[in-house]
Amino acid sequence: MAAPSRILVPIDLSEGSRTIIDYALHLARPFNASVEVVHAWEPPQYVAPDLLVAAPGWNALSLEQVAMDTARKELATLLQQMEPPQVTLKHRVLVGEAASTILELAEQEGFDLIIMGTHGRRGLPRLLLGSVAQKIVSRAPCPVLTLHVAPDKK
Repeated sequence: MAAPSRILVPIDLSEGSRTIIDYALHLARPFNASVEVVHAWEPPQYVAPDLLVAAPGWNALSLEQVAMDTARKELATLLQQMEPPQVTLKHRVLVGEAASTILELAEQEGFDLIIMGTHGRRGLPRLLLGSVAQKIVSRAPCPVLTLHVAPDKK
């Protein structure tokens, strides 16, 4: 297997996301691989994404616009707080169900490796919430490295 040249790092913007990005950057350095950090915002199932969010003195914005702007700011802030990477680092926020959005991106853009966190939920929480990591591991077009994110870092 060839060394990775493009690494995809899906994150959920939880506290453990920084640990995952740090690990990916550290792993990418010896290979001079590029790293792309991505967050997939999933619209709520029972609320229309074009629902307007407004308050006195604000311009009305859709729920999707507010969520995407917030996610972009959080992601940019997270990356600015880190030491400058020694590899190419890109980031973006996408809309869609996390697992399918990440899988589609990985396949369409030819990533060599996916590095992502897993919360290690078991039993009913996993059944009810599903496991993005499990779905990606089982269907990814490339190797997937999962890192356990401790509950206190969530």
